[in-house]
Amino acid sequence: DHPTVFQHLPFALIGTTLEEDCQPKSWYSNLWISTEFQRVIATEDASLNSFLRPPRWIVVYRNQQIIFVSPYEANWLLGRLSLIDSLVTTLRLFLPRIKRIQSIFINTLSLTIPPSINVSNENDIYLVPLDRLVQLFLFSGTLYFDNIEEQTMFCQCLSLCPKIRNEIEEKAFQSHKIDIDG
Repeated sequence: DHPTVFQHLPFALIGTTLEEDCQPKSWYSNLWISTEFQRVIATEDASLNSFLRPPRWIVVYRNQQIIFVSPYEANWLLGRLSLIDSLVTTLRLFLPRIKRIQSIFINTLSLTIPPSINVSNENDIYLVPLDRLVQLFLFSGTLYFDNIEEQTMFCQCLSLCPKIRNEIEEKAFQSHKIDIDG
């Protein structure tokens, strides 16, 4: 444990309007932020909403810990991790889906640092599981989902029950009058 270097993910919301609503005990314990990622600006008696950093870089450490890092830290790690041949610690780009049919990159093996595309044993490859991705989606402001499974898990994470389409809506959906994303 390195409390001065890493904090649990909900720590990033301290000083924002989401601080009281984020339910810190509900987040997975292996989701972290570096204090450099969190530290942007100090204000007195003002909300930090305008100063939240967009989460873009993630370190997967020992195929267990998922850590958001700042662009500065990612740049430093890029040089270090590209020199080693490790499959258990990787730097990954993460993009929230802000438009339909957009890759999030986090599990794209050719884009990990070091690259995971030449791995002979597929069991050695770590893909961030969907239950963790859902919380990363929530934290990053993802607007679209790749499939129904992502949408369902996202709704379950928020304790939402999506409304089932009625007959008229289903017919409109089947005839492509309603897009897949709503």
